[in-house]
Order: sequence, then C-alpha cells, then structure tokens
Amino acid sequence: MSFPSAPIQTQPNFDSPFTRNLLGTLTDSVRALPNETEAQYKDRYTAVVIAFAAYAPRDPIEQMLAAQIVAAHHAALDCLVQAMAAEDALTHARLHRIHASLNRAINTTMRLLSKAQARPADSLPPPPVIEDRVQPAPVVTAKPPQHPIRRENPRPANGRTADLRRDSAERADADLAAALTAAAGGTGQMPAARAS
Repeated sequence: MSFPSAPIQTQPNFDSPFTRNLLGTLTDSVRALPNETEAQYKDRYTAVVIAFAAYAPRDPIEQMLAAQIVAAHHAALDCLVQAMAAEDALTHARLHRIHASLNRAINTTMRLLSKAQARPADSLPPPPVIEDRVQPAPVVTAKPPQHPIRRENPRPANGRTADLRRDSAERADADLAAALTAAAGGTGQMPAARAS
C-alpha cells in the first residue's frame, strides 16, 4: 500500500467554494445514522474533514483524488458492517467482493495521488480567479464565414455510386408499380375500398 508523500502540514484551502462543496458532497456520501441529530452530523463532517486533510491535497485535482479515497474508504467499511450482518451466504459473499473492489480502487487512487503530489509546488496551476458577478454571454451578430472548401454545387458522386443509387431507385419504382398492378387485379386501376 502506498501513502501520500506530501507533508501533513500542507492544508487545503477550506475557504474555497470548491473545497467547501467537495467536503459537503463527501460528507453526504458517508452513510448517515438513522434519525441522525445535528451533533452526529457535525461529528461525521469533522471525521470526513480530518480524513480529507490527512492527504494534504494542494490543488483541486489532489482534492478530488483525496475525496475519492475517503468516500471509498467509508463505503468499504460500510460493506464490511453489512456483510457481517448478512443472514445469507450470497449477500455476505457479494458484499465481500464489493469490499475487495473498493480496496483496489482506494489503492489505485492513492497511487495517483502520490504521483500528483510528487510534482514540485511551483508546477501547480495558480488558483482560478472567480468574479462574484456573472458576465452576460456575448451577442453574436455577424454571419459565420463560409467553409472555404464547401461549394455551392457539390460534386456528383463517382459513377459507380450514382449508378447504384439510380438502379436502386428504379427497382423501387418497378416494385411499387408491380404491387399497384397486382392490387388492381391487373387492370391498372386501384380497386374500390371494401366495406368491412
């Protein structure tokens, strides 16, 4: 198992809207207790924040990876609890398989996080600058330029393709004429509608 290589002193920016939203979503992904009180929710939120901060994510990519690790960890523990409470062997085995799959996902994500944290701090992208007000979309009034290769009269398809299309259309016309003739009883006129 690999562990994050970044020092624990590096803490994520908890003031960023991205981090706050991510931590809220992460808290909601952890199973709530039945009839959870406000104090129990705060405990669950605190546990999630402590686990998330332990990975010391420095930018949004690392934060997303750390959040996935914490969410998968809680889901894996939940699978074990449910497997122990399962009354039938099939449910027990299925939950253990899900637990093993979640552990593989945790290990893979931890390796990805370790690689991301191996980047030097000066190579991290600067945080985005987000303005408080929404900018209106620009209004486009000019016609888009015509494609330089597009022609007014497209070149006809090559001879073979055009012949196949023409033959197919002629066959369809001939089949339709034969069907109409057969329906008319060979007289060339359509029969009157029958009353049912």
